[in-house]
Amino acid sequence: MENRLMTSGEAATYLEVSRQQVHRLVQAGKLRAERAGEFLLFERGELEKYRSTPKSKGGRPKNYASPLARTALA
Repeated sequence: MENRLMTSGEAATYLEVSRQQVHRLVQAGKLRAERAGEFLLFERGELEKYRSTPKSKGGRPKNYASPLARTALA
């Protein structure tokens, strides 16, 4: 497979996120990019690797009880 370079806009489309989210992923170190002047370029292989890794859904764990609920249960 060809490991071509993609712009941040193309990477965003490929990952189905916004360009801002792509830039946040780079800043967080979760996605690797090469800088070419003012542009960020992404290898398709890196994008595929990121896309295939399981992601956290965020939020609280299902067994989390808020501090108010814990005091009410006590």
